[in-house]
Amino acid sequence: MTSTRITQLHRAARTTPARAQARRAAPDDAAEPRRRHRVGRPRGPWRIPLATRILPEDDTWLTALEQTGLGLRDGVTQAQRLWCKKLKVPVPTAHD
Repeated sequence: MTSTRITQLHRAARTTPARAQARRAAPDDAAEPRRRHRVGRPRGPWRIPLATRILPEDDTWLTALEQTGLGLRDGVTQAQRLWCKKLKVPVPTAHD
């Protein structure tokens, strides 16, 4: 092997990403199917979509709620729970 070829191999080893080198080095029959990793926040609990229309004066309350750092979903859920607790609404059983 010539010194020029050895130099080329060294350069290729430095510039090629480690994953590409590992793919080339691994035998094809031993390769497992690759899973894509999910990027971002983990998925939260399943929620039922809810839409409602509110009056403009009530929207100012929601704007103030968002400025406290509490999210809209969390604020509405917390308010609903407190309201039901105050009215002594019986807790429903979970749906299967």
